[in-house]
Amino acid sequence: MKTPFLAIDLGSANIKALVAQIDAQGLNIILPACRKSRGIKEGVSNNLEEAAEELDSLIAEIESMLKNVAFREATIGIGGSHLETRLSKGVAVVARPDQEIGEDDVRRANKAAEAFALPSNRSLIQAALRSYVVDGVAKVKDPIGMKGLKIETECLLIDAFTPFIHSIDRLGEMINIKFIPKIVLPYAGAEIALTTQDKDLGAIALDLGASTTGLCVYENNEILDLKVFSVGGNAVTNDIAVGLKTSVNIAEKIKINEGLALKKKVLKNKNEDINWGIYYEEDNAGDKVSKKFLAEIIEARLSEIFDLVAKRLKEIDRFEKLPGGVVIYGGGAKMPFIVDLAKERLKLPVRIAKPEIDWYQESPDLSFVPVLGLLVLRAQGQGEGFISLEEGFFRKITRFFKNIFSI
Repeated sequence: MKTPFLAIDLGSANIKALVAQIDAQGLNIILPACRKSRGIKEGVSNNLEEAAEELDSLIAEIESMLKNVAFREATIGIGGSHLETRLSKGVAVVARPDQEIGEDDVRRANKAAEAFALPSNRSLIQAALRSYVVDGVAKVKDPIGMKGLKIETECLLIDAFTPFIHSIDRLGEMINIKFIPKIVLPYAGAEIALTTQDKDLGAIALDLGASTTGLCVYENNEILDLKVFSVGGNAVTNDIAVGLKTSVNIAEKIKINEGLALKKKVLKNKNEDINWGIYYEEDNAGDKVSKKFLAEIIEARLSEIFDLVAKRLKEIDRFEKLPGGVVIYGGGAKMPFIVDLAKERLKLPVRIAKPEIDWYQESPDLSFVPVLGLLVLRAQGQGEGFISLEEGFFRKITRFFKNIFSI
C-alpha cells in the first residue's frame, strides 16, 4: 500500500483537509477533516502562532486515525486577492534535422515561457498551460511527433506576493511540514467543478468562500483568466450583525438557518418573522425582524459580489458570452436561491458544482470542492509539483487521468 498524501485548504472560516492514496482502484480518499480556522484571513496567515496551533492539532488528529502515518509534506492551496495572472509565451526552434518535434523542444519552449520577468516582490506559483503553436499556425495541445520549424508555448502564469508565500513556508516549518506542491486554489476548484464541455464552450468556476470570492474562466479548453476578490460570506455575516444589531456569532447562525439570497422568495404571511428565542438565551420576543428584511441584507451584499464578477467579465470581453455558464461552489454556494440571484446578476446559466468523483457523490459538501481539487491535481502530478510546464507533463497526465478516472 502506498503512503497516503495530504491536501490542505487554509480557509478563513475553516481549515479543510483530505487524505488519499492511489491503489489498484484509482484515487481512494481515506479521510476528510475540518476544524475552525484561527490566524488565517483571505488565505494568508495573519497570526502564525494561532494558525500553526490549529493546523498542527488538525494534522495530529488525522494521524491518530491512521496507522503508522506521520506526514512530513502536504499539498497546500494558495488563495487570496494578492494572486495575479500574466500571459506568457516561449519559443524554441525544433532541433532535429527531420523537423519532428520532440520532448526536448517542448521543454525548451516551456522554460522560455516560464522565464517571464516578474516584479521583485512576486513569486511564480503556477504556469497553467493553454496551448502549443507550431510554426505560428497549428494550435495544439500535444505537439510531440508533429513536424515543424518552431514551437511556441502559450501559458497563463499565476504569481503571488512573495512575503505571503514566505509566511506559508514559515507556517510549515513551525509544524514540521513541507508544503509541496503549492497549487492555486481557484484553479484547483475549477479543474473538478467544470466539465470538459464547460471548458470547451466557455464557462466560469466561481468559488464563494468566507473572506474571498475566486473566479476561473475557461474557453476552448484553455484557461483565460483567474481572479480573487477580497470579499466573501463573512461580509454578509457582518452586514447582518449591523442590520440586526446583534453579535457576529449570532448573525452567522441566523444567516445559515434563516437566510435567503432573494427577498422575493420569502413567503408572505407564513413564518415571516424570525424567532429570536432560538438564537438568544434571554427573551427577545419583542425584537421582531422579518425574514424579508434579512433577505434584503443578504441580497444586497451578494449582488455586490456578483457585480464584481460581472465587471471582471466585461474587462476580458466575456460578459454574457460564455455558453457553459457559471458553476458555483464553496461555503457561500449553500445559500438558498443563490443560483437564481446569480442568474439575474450575471445573465448566464448558473448551476451548483457536482464533481464526478465517487467520494464527493457520497458526501457532497460544496466547501470541500477546492481541497478536493488540490487532491486530484496532486494525484495527477505524482509529487512532481504542479507547474504544468514540466518535461513530458501533458502525456504523463493524460495517461494517468485516463487510468484513474476512465475518461
